[in-house]
Amino acid sequence: MKHNTILYSRLAGYEDVNDAERLSLDPAMRVVTGKNPEKNAASPNTMGRFETEMLTAEDNLARLEELNRQWVRKAMGRTAEKRIILDMDSSESPVHGDQEGSAYNGHFNIRCYHPLFCFNQHGDCEGAMLRPGNVHSADNWKDE
Repeated sequence: MKHNTILYSRLAGYEDVNDAERLSLDPAMRVVTGKNPEKNAASPNTMGRFETEMLTAEDNLARLEELNRQWVRKAMGRTAEKRIILDMDSSESPVHGDQEGSAYNGHFNIRCYHPLFCFNQHGDCEGAMLRPGNVHSADNWKDE
């Protein structure tokens, strides 16, 4: 699936589609995304369309959130832990240009988004919230 390339590239630490061409040729990425190792994974154009068209649809975002909740439930169902310790952290996600929702953040001294992440004690991401760049680190923490 071409769209898995985007998800796996993010998990591998690639921030945007700048590395997509190289990743589309990577044999490991081809295998991880279910492609034949002899065929390319998703192209930069496909990845860009996925990010701007598919990931912006509300129902698709809701499905991705539910997928994350299912992964966490499954992982927690296989552990003897009786409680979950949550750690919430904000981060900066720099932008280049005037992307919708981005804003100047004086603390980071850049134009960015200011996402909020929630992790459990095992390092699993329990949730994430994309926020404008000019919000306080703890803004909307209860919603998350």
